[in-house]
Amino acid sequence: MVEDFTRKITHWSYKNTKKIKNYYHRVEKKIYVKPGDSIDLRNHKKIYFYQDDNFINYPTDANFMPYIGCGIFLLLALFMLFPLNQEYKGEDITVIIISSLLTLFFVVYLFTKPKKEKILNRRDGLLTMTGFFWQKSITMQFEKVEFAYSTGGENAVGAFLLEAIRPNDWPTFDYYCYGGNECYEGMSFITWYMDKNRPLPPGAAFDRFREQDFERRKAEGFTKPLYPSKIKTPEATKSQQAERKRIGGW
Repeated sequence: MVEDFTRKITHWSYKNTKKIKNYYHRVEKKIYVKPGDSIDLRNHKKIYFYQDDNFINYPTDANFMPYIGCGIFLLLALFMLFPLNQEYKGEDITVIIISSLLTLFFVVYLFTKPKKEKILNRRDGLLTMTGFFWQKSITMQFEKVEFAYSTGGENAVGAFLLEAIRPNDWPTFDYYCYGGNECYEGMSFITWYMDKNRPLPPGAAFDRFREQDFERRKAEGFTKPLYPSKIKTPEATKSQQAERKRIGGW
């Protein structure tokens, strides 16, 4: 069943465009590498909500965060409380109070948070990212979305993951680690998919859509790619590649 994940544009640009453009962790929209086996999507129905030649809609950790936060702080509070006959120190009481308040915070957030979505709309060139806590999901033109890589902790755990920069007054980030284990692989896959003038990226999940996508691009005259690539992005067959070369010149 074909589904429509069209979302209205909520933001047209960044308020501090120059500062964002000069952000030193920024990752340019480009195809850096060929996606590897780590992102082969043949089992995508078990992992992702939906994907075809127009949309990818996949789970976001933002929907699980309140469960995780509630569980962690509830366990911490219970750990500090038991056994009940122990003598509590001032710092113990502080930890119990803070943990209890944070548990309550995540419980309230769980039942009041807006719908969290991550959508790649290849057809219309739009990207949807999650909002910051109670902020509704953000939809922007993909060409205007800026990306960066995470820095992680002191031991570099969680570093070099791809993030979409939210267009808020102060910089906040949404992990966008779809299609790769690190920022340049993820950026390569997302850019390749969102460049609707190129063939679909590698991966068995897209094989059944390749022919119709090829015919669409052929009818449009094989318009040249929207974003640069450091690698070749050929068609699925040599005959299709020759036809693209003859009609589109690339």
